Parts: sequence; structure tokens; C-alpha cells
Amino acid sequence: MKKFLLYTLTVVLTAALVVGIVAINYTLPRQVCRQVKIDVTNDYNVSFVSQEGILRELRAMNTRIEGLYLNNINTEKIERRLAQSEFLENVECFFNLNGDLVIEARQIVPVMRVFDGDDSYYMNRTGKRITADGRYHVDVPVVKGNFDSIFRPTALLPVIDFVAQNPTLNSLVTMYEVRDSNNICFLPSIAGHIVNLGNSSGLKSKFDKLMLFYSKVLPEKGWETYSEITLKWDYQIVGTLRDKRATFEVEYDPEEDEQAPDPASIDMNTMQLETKPDSVTSQQ
Repeated sequence: MKKFLLYTLTVVLTAALVVGIVAINYTLPRQVCRQVKIDVTNDYNVSFVSQEGILRELRAMNTRIEGLYLNNINTEKIERRLAQSEFLENVECFFNLNGDLVIEARQIVPVMRVFDGDDSYYMNRTGKRITADGRYHVDVPVVKGNFDSIFRPTALLPVIDFVAQNPTLNSLVTMYEVRDSNNICFLPSIAGHIVNLGNSSGLKSKFDKLMLFYSKVLPEKGWETYSEITLKWDYQIVGTLRDKRATFEVEYDPEEDEQAPDPASIDMNTMQLETKPDSVTSQQ
């Protein structure tokens, strides 16, 4: 008996759901749009987009919305038009049961500020650009370089993400200078030199080597002795002397990788390591 009642209840609820869906599909197209409701999601303190700005964009489409039958309003067209805005990450348009057009828009999320030749712009993770404007400023990593359709600024995302996950590295890197895909450099907060990472692979090993160099070499040789510290080659660190007449090389034993100190354990004020492996030697 209980199974029969349960079965009957399931059938009734399913039928009611189907009837409800049919009724909605039948009723909504014959409803008139009462108003436009706009919800803007902003993940930053800086506001690029406002409800009024979206309404201005709708008016620019020469499309009257309030008072029209819902089946005469093309929500996909509205989505496509609004998605063209450089300030919006994504847009969704739909009708609610009250006959309102609901526009849910997410403000774009910049991940870097790019200085590309004479151009300057912000960029999100998908490569969408936002024109830099003096009216707003977003605190994101600064990237300088000459980019093209093959080598785009988004190629730096693995480096930017890796640095952002470590507070010590995040405070160390002030900006990126990119020569090409195999010469990704950054300016450290320690003045006097530039660091060349090479490409974006093997970042943990490269930064561990850099911290060893900071711990064992620079306190002895001087913080302004080298104009560039290169980490791009396996098993060695190359420091270019400021007069460029010679380079300083540090051998790097890959067997020490597992014992290399965590950069988070480094006191950036004194640049001392909790562990100093004996495998680092210097050559002139």
C-alpha cells in the first residue's frame, strides 16, 4: 500500500511539474516586460561598470525593452552586445516569472597591467584588454615588453600565479620585463640587478637557486656587483658583473633540489637561509 501511495504521489508531482513548465512557456511569451533589472558583480574595489552604464549601452542599441512582449525581446542579442564591452567578463540575460528582463553582469577581473610598446592596458586571464585610464587604478602585477599574436602577455600567467602563491616572492617581485618567451625577467625589490628566469618552466627550482644566490654570494660579493642574475640554465646560476667583463657562475647540484630551502623560510630583511647546502661553489 505504501509503495502504491508513493508511486501515485510521484506521478502527481511529475504531472504538476510538466503542467507548470507548459504553463510558463505558454504564459511568458504573452507577458509584457515590466522593467530591466541589472545585477553587476564586482570583485574589485575599483568599479569599471555601473547599472546606468549598462542601461546606456542598451539605449545605444535602439532597442526598446519595457512594454514589449517577452517573445519579441532577443536576450541572446543583448548578451552578445554587452559582452563586447571591454569592462565586462561575462553577461547573462533572462526573464523572471514577473516578466522582468534580468541582466547579470560580472565586471572584468584584471590580472596584469601591460606596457606593450607605446600601448598601456589591463588584461584578464583570457587575454581581454581594458584600456588603462587615469580615473581608475587596479593593484595587479606590471608587465613590460613587446608582444604579438604568437607571444602574448597571458604566457606569463604561470609565473605570475606562482609568485602570487608565495608571500615572500610576491614581495620580492616588483615588475616583469619580458624580452621574449625565453627571457622572462623581473625587477626585484632588492635594487641593483635584474633576474632572468628564462622561460616559465621549472619555477620552483629557479627561485630556490635564486635564494641560494642571495644567501651565499651577494652578502659576500656585494648587492650591486651584478647587473643581471640568470637562472635559465640547468644546474647553474650566472651572475653578470656590472662592468660586463666577466660572469660569475654558481654550480647547482640537482640532487640538492629536495633539500633546497622553502623561500617562505627566508627572512628577506637579512637574506639568511635556515639551511645552507654545501653544494654551492663560486667560480671566477
